[in-house]
Amino acid sequence: MSRKQAVEKVTVETSDTVTLDTEQEAVGDEKSKNEQFIYIGPNLPGGFLAQHTVFRDGIPKHLDGVRKTYPQVDTLLVPVTQLLETQAQLRRKGTAVQQAYQALSRKEQANGN
Repeated sequence: MSRKQAVEKVTVETSDTVTLDTEQEAVGDEKSKNEQFIYIGPNLPGGFLAQHTVFRDGIPKHLDGVRKTYPQVDTLLVPVTQLLETQAQLRRKGTAVQQAYQALSRKEQANGN
């Protein structure tokens, strides 16, 4: 489940569950602040995000606008510890990772011509 899906799930559930999930999310946020992420997607148009960029202390706030414009970025920002597994998914047709990469590749090509 992606982070965005988890947040949407929390908003649908009851207030008791929301409190519990929010506490768990806060713990997860603390962990992700110390975690390294790598962007495995294609270069984004306009130089907003380059392929294989590594973020040392979680995903920075300045990427919020890019993530809203290109929601596929969330799928392609992966913890460095999961890089090999995610790259294997990228090579497999039909996976969410592969579809997100293809969608962003088409946008790159459309803006490049």
